[in-house]
Amino acid sequence: MGDARGIEGHAWSLIYIDTMEYNPPINTDSDEDISMPDDMPDEYYQGIRKQGKIRRIVVDKQACIGAMSCSVVAPLVFQMDEEDIAYIPEGHEASDEETILLGAQSCPVLAIHLYDKDGKKIFPEE
Repeated sequence: MGDARGIEGHAWSLIYIDTMEYNPPINTDSDEDISMPDDMPDEYYQGIRKQGKIRRIVVDKQACIGAMSCSVVAPLVFQMDEEDIAYIPEGHEASDEETILLGAQSCPVLAIHLYDKDGKKIFPEE
């Protein structure tokens, strides 16, 4: 972070963003004990959680419009890739379930799906 002088001498903080490309893993299952849902989209990003009610977080890549509301509400759970599609980064497991649900609910097109251990959809409700 740098510091610059703004209007009338007020200090402004500048944030420098590294523009390295990130290619998150696609369609990988890291926990065989968690059932695969029947309604998985063709192209998706996902995150697997080892505990709690929410066990699988899925972003439907074809449905995501890049509104970024999920990454604003839950920045440790959802981030944007180089095409402005939401993905689930490593370290998302540290977030609480309320934050995950709020991030999913913030999506205007419901491109984020949450599942339990048995593959039953928690959100959005059908």
